[in-house]
This record gives sequence, structure tokens and C-alpha cells, in this order.
Amino acid sequence: MEIRFQKSEVFPQGMAPSDEKRLLQVVEICGRTAYKSEDKITDDSAKAFVLMLKKHGHLSVLEHSNIVLKLEAHPVAKTPKANIPSDNELFEMLIKTLKERNAYHRVFPLHPLAAGGVAIAANLRGWIETLRYLKASSRDLHQLFSTSLSKFYPVLFQPEGSIAEGSGLQVSLMPEEEQLALLRKDAASDLPMFIFKFICDRGITHEVVRHRVFSFTQESTRYVNYKNKGMILILPEEIEDCYDSVQEQFVDHNPTVQQWINRAEILFDWYRDDLNRGLRPEIARDILPNLLKSEIYVSGRWSGWRHFIQLRDSQQAHPRIRFLAREVRGYFESLGLH
Repeated sequence: MEIRFQKSEVFPQGMAPSDEKRLLQVVEICGRTAYKSEDKITDDSAKAFVLMLKKHGHLSVLEHSNIVLKLEAHPVAKTPKANIPSDNELFEMLIKTLKERNAYHRVFPLHPLAAGGVAIAANLRGWIETLRYLKASSRDLHQLFSTSLSKFYPVLFQPEGSIAEGSGLQVSLMPEEEQLALLRKDAASDLPMFIFKFICDRGITHEVVRHRVFSFTQESTRYVNYKNKGMILILPEEIEDCYDSVQEQFVDHNPTVQQWINRAEILFDWYRDDLNRGLRPEIARDILPNLLKSEIYVSGRWSGWRHFIQLRDSQQAHPRIRFLAREVRGYFESLGLH
């Protein structure tokens, strides 16, 4: 059937992984969703795909990631005491050095929630661009982060110099389980990155992307050709009761249902006619409706998702984005976050 309808869906993807292999796989899945080329994913395709994105500067997809480094002072026995900064000094130094780059990082002093030290988090794009920034502004921090990132993520980063002797700092990678444990103790830590896949209509994605603290990768009507795939629309509320999600078909073809089907068939015929006369999909898409099904990956920290829930799970919100917000709320409640 060339015209199909379906309900909106939410698929929590969990926290952005700290492990490099899984990080690459997540970025690939998000990126290939844009082009609907998921069929090209293999056991070892992620590395080449992500490096291709990085090489060509397509860094927005790399935002579906989270790298959290923990900076701690070396034990006194190993480092001259004069070179050992306190947690507060380390925190202030990072904030002062990063300057405008602070907008792309989450810097959090771990004491008293943990043993000590300072955590600094950013997505993959943030770290790539911050290394460029630090190369011109702070040689020591550039070497520290460059060397550390290349150690934990050798596919994505190459060392540029070595950590200065007597820097007084050691760097470790904070796994997502530890990030979540800190978040449960104090929401201000806000270190983990949570990823969701939404299946909804393009009208709703226009509302979702207004939450600009998030990162997004969406099915692209510029590159996806629906001529042979068929056109899927999200169910309008007025005919939801006539649709059986198990059978994936209408069980009541009343006049309103038939009217929606007829409208969709007309629009899809116009779309195919434009393709048949040589227009590219990015031009032919002009006739596609807001109800067109779209898959979109959305990544953000708990603070952003909490704001999303507050705004979108309300009586004033559109019913279909309210459905998304309620599903998101349910996921976080299952983690003990309210």
C-alpha cells in the first residue's frame, strides 16, 4: 500500500555511551537515519562512517555523544605539593581558560558528591572544537586533553604533544553509570547525555527542534526519495479511534477516514509526478504534508529534558507532542528522576 498511517512512537536510547566503539555505533545510527540508509550498517561500518563525517565537517551528527573526563590531582607522594591544585582552583582554572567555550561544556566539581576532582563533559563536536580553541590559547590544557582523549578514543583523536612533566593532574574517563549515580544525588551535576528516537510528524519536529539545548538528526526529505518507499503519515487525532495499531490498518472506513486517505493520495500523486518530470527529491518535497512521518534522534542532558517535559506535557501543548513528553517523563521516572 503506497499510503500508510501510523501512530507516534518514542524509543528511549539510554545514555550516550562512554565506550568508543559504542559511541561510534550510536553516531552512525543517527546519521544514517537522516538518509534512511540503515541497511548499510555492518559490524564494522561505524568507524569509516563517523570519520567521513568528521573529515567533511558534518559535525552536527557527532553531537549525539558524550565524553566526560574526570580531572584529579596526583597523590602528594607522586607530585610536588606546589603543583597540586585544589578542586576549587582546578574548577576556576577551567572556567577561566575555556571562556566562551564554557557554553559547550558541563564543568562540575565532584566534591562532596564523589571522592574529589572536577568533571568536564561535552559531546564529540564540542571536544573537537575546544581542542582547536585551546591550541591557540592554552598549551598545557591542549596537551592534557589531546593526550587524554587520544588515549580513550584513539579512532577519533590523535595526540598532539605529551602532557607536561609535573602538570599535577591525572585524567580518567567517567562511565555513564557513574554519571547517572551523581545525577541521582544532585541534579546540578547534569553530566549524562540521554538520547531518544521520536517517530512523529514533521509539524511536531518543528516544535521539538525549538528546544535548542538539544542536538537533533532528522530523516531528510532532501535526500530520501519516497517514490518507491511509499508515503507514511502520522494519524490525525480525529481518526485515531478508527485505526488498529496491531493490524496496522483502519478498521472503520467512515467518511472522515476516507477523506484523509483521498487527500494523501492526491498529494503523493503530485509528489511522484514531480519526480517523474525530473525534479530532485529536495524540490519535489515541497508538496509533502506536515503529517509526513519523520524519524528524529534527540540528545540532551537531564536539565534540558526536564524543561521539555514541563513545557510539552501540559494542557496547552499539541496533543502529539504531549504524547512524546509523557513517554519521556515515564522513562526518566523509571530512572528515579522527577
